[in-house]
Amino acid sequence: MEKVYLDEGLWYIKNFLKQEELETLKPYCDDPIGWYTTMRSHYKNILNKFPMNVPQFEEDGSLKFPVPGDPTVREIEDMFGKPGGIYERLESVLPQGYGKNSGIQTFKYCTDEEIERDKDIDQVSKKDIDYAMDWHWEDPGSFGNRSASHSIYLNDDFNGGIVEFRKGYVIKPEAGMLVNIPIGAEFEHRVTKVLGPNSRHTLYGQCWSDLNVPVSTKDDC
Repeated sequence: MEKVYLDEGLWYIKNFLKQEELETLKPYCDDPIGWYTTMRSHYKNILNKFPMNVPQFEEDGSLKFPVPGDPTVREIEDMFGKPGGIYERLESVLPQGYGKNSGIQTFKYCTDEEIERDKDIDQVSKKDIDYAMDWHWEDPGSFGNRSASHSIYLNDDFNGGIVEFRKGYVIKPEAGMLVNIPIGAEFEHRVTKVLGPNSRHTLYGQCWSDLNVPVSTKDDC
């Protein structure tokens, strides 16, 4: 697992995930059931899923946020948690303080018609529809102890969805690639619009400088 450094703290490892791991996760990426829209998604196109948990739903049909004791998917649990599994390999290469995470984050491919239909006209202007995620940087979080974030690409059968940094670095997703991004405005970046024909799927996670890690809830995730 060779790290390729673009800058201090900004690096990637190709083929971090094994082909069989990508194939195991693919059905969960393709399944339209079990997704929820993240708070930062203007166009309802940034979605999360918990593949380790069997989806449970509220009375109104919305997805329940997983809690301890909910039914789990043993196949996924084993793949992440076994010796030499994804969690162990991540801990061996990421900065100290990796918070175990198995959530899939997807930038859904949306047609221009879908984006126009779903956008909130009072909050989103025409110019904003060009990108899946506009310029931003990884901040330290509400506790000030987030030290890095990372993504593992689960597929690359799409156009667009490229990570561009203000400093000029460009990362084109490759299935299985792990990318580590440091905290701070120096590494401001954006993700270009996903142009299809498929959506862009990743495993997303974070590292923390101490164990005082805030727990996400349905209201802030």
